[in-house]
Amino acid sequence: KDVPFLQKHFDRELKVCYMKGRSNFACRQKIYDIEREPVLNGLEEIVDYQTIHEWEKVTVTGDRSEIKTLPEHSATWLKVDARRELCTGQQCEQFERCFITWMHRRAFDSDIIIVNHHLLFADLAVKDGDFEGGIIPEYGALILDEAHEVEDIAGQYFGVTVSTYQVQDLGRDVVNIGRRKKFGSQELDRIVEMLLDRSE
Repeated sequence: KDVPFLQKHFDRELKVCYMKGRSNFACRQKIYDIEREPVLNGLEEIVDYQTIHEWEKVTVTGDRSEIKTLPEHSATWLKVDARRELCTGQQCEQFERCFITWMHRRAFDSDIIIVNHHLLFADLAVKDGDFEGGIIPEYGALILDEAHEVEDIAGQYFGVTVSTYQVQDLGRDVVNIGRRKKFGSQELDRIVEMLLDRSE
């Protein structure tokens, strides 16, 4: 409802797109490779593959959410999605037809780009103060919706976590190195003991 509302206030048509994480999109090269390589296990995966293969021929976006009949936890989808680990980027035969490439081109040409919080903070983490080489094109304004989740998600990308196990590990290391390097003392042992007690 927000985009139609905004459009009422502009004379020209707004160019709007959404961006999602790579795992939401199909990789055409992986889909084609499966035809030559026997990586599917069982009838269920074969049926899912046939669904994906037929859909790939007609989809404009390559967005998994278009395939309503594909089970949410499809093992086949994990074998054909566009996650970065196996992506060859510009060396890929399908680079010009790649759904990720198309998504980025639409984004660069858009007035408004809609992303979720995870993609926003992944982009900020990649840019890390330098506004080049990110996931999302440069923008002049940012509107956060459903901002009650922002603190947790930002913490995942920019925070530091310390666990009880890490504190205990540090304490054991200090004691062991102190003994080996001969700088250990009863006072150091007492301090480490107190640290370990407090970490519990």
